[in-house]
Amino acid sequence: MRQSMKMIFRHLAGSRAAFTLMEVNLAILIMAVGVLTMTSLYPLGFRESEAAHEDVRAAVVAEEVLGKLSAALSSRNITWEKWRAAAENAVGKSNNGGIGNAWMSYFTQRGESFTVESVGSVNGHAKAVFDAIAEACSDATEVPSWTPDSKYAQGLVVQWGKRIVNGTAQNDFSRVSISFRMSRRPGALMSAPMYYTEVHFQGDQKEKVQ
Repeated sequence: MRQSMKMIFRHLAGSRAAFTLMEVNLAILIMAVGVLTMTSLYPLGFRESEAAHEDVRAAVVAEEVLGKLSAALSSRNITWEKWRAAAENAVGKSNNGGIGNAWMSYFTQRGESFTVESVGSVNGHAKAVFDAIAEACSDATEVPSWTPDSKYAQGLVVQWGKRIVNGTAQNDFSRVSISFRMSRRPGALMSAPMYYTEVHFQGDQKEKVQ
């Protein structure tokens, strides 16, 4: 009798060593959740990688655009009158094409939201601003030209520098700030990184402040 009881307990102990169907299903469920979680991270990683690539591309193009303008505007052959006229023209074009001025010129108000214009008109606006400021560089050693990739939306804005006169901020015509943005989507121009340089006129200016 004692021998048979030992055999029964040994048999039960051996049967408990296997996995039940519920345990197997639970293990599969846990593994499936883990695999799905890992898989869901791939699109996020891809988007972040693409965004980083666009940021690098934008930085390269911004360096090209702003570097050309800065180098040409640094020419000692540019007279004050030509500098003032070209900068004023560029600032005027920066303020055209929409409500407000500067960067808001790239947007049109529709109800309570702002929608950017098409890529072609956005890039056309940027080129017009570029050409306007480049007019001052016609006597420079190397006249800058507009060459950015048309697959991207580019924005370029020229604004007067500011200085305080009698406690009031006024335009300083001896310097201008030039800002550049680039994005694959026109609607992301306002959220894309902005690249900025400032050019000072060091010549014999007749008028600094107005």
